[in-house]
Amino acid sequence: MNTDDLYSDNLGSQLNQFGSIASDSLDAAMDTDTLEMDGQGADVQDTVDDQEEDDEEFLEDDLSILMRAWVNERNAPDLLEYEGTTIENLMELVDFQTQKIKSQPPMIANIIKVDVDRVKYLVRSYLRTRLAKIEQHAMHYTRDDMYKERMSQNELEYAKGFVSLEEKHMRRSFLDQLPPHLRGLDETAGNGMNMVTKPNLDAAVFCRVRTNVGEFQFDTRYNIIRNLLEDGKVELI
Repeated sequence: MNTDDLYSDNLGSQLNQFGSIASDSLDAAMDTDTLEMDGQGADVQDTVDDQEEDDEEFLEDDLSILMRAWVNERNAPDLLEYEGTTIENLMELVDFQTQKIKSQPPMIANIIKVDVDRVKYLVRSYLRTRLAKIEQHAMHYTRDDMYKERMSQNELEYAKGFVSLEEKHMRRSFLDQLPPHLRGLDETAGNGMNMVTKPNLDAAVFCRVRTNVGEFQFDTRYNIIRNLLEDGKVELI
């Protein structure tokens, strides 16, 4: 056996030995990485599950708030506080669920779509109820600071635009043909009757008590329980 053969045999033996050690080390490292990845995967999955549970609880809370605000708005004679934060939260979740539908199986996607449509209907009905009230007493609401604070910026702009269009229509239709002293739209008659219509705060309503209100004399008139409603202690039915 010559020197080259001896060198070749020794090199081959060393390479085989190194390959065996490297293979064992690689297998051990892969086993460790696999365990770590499994642990991380479990942590990630737990985080996702927790996030989905938080979203569901968050959605349920906002839905309950909006549902109660919707019923109150439909039964109260005047305009109530606008639930802006609740609307924004729900619309963000609607956008999230809408994107989520695309990656879900058909059955799951249909279930999610039903929930999304339910939220959209509730939001639309709530906003339409408020707009109907604004149109009914637009001039009064735009002149009262308390009601202006209760409206969203879009609602306030809508109310002002509605008042402007209503005035233009009345002037073109008949007011311009009347004497100047009879063209006002906000005059008060001698008997105290004002031309600007206001919501009837003495209208009869029904309510349900949500928390302890102490000693209180309830009445069917809205004005009696108005402060309790604003404080969230009662809800209209």
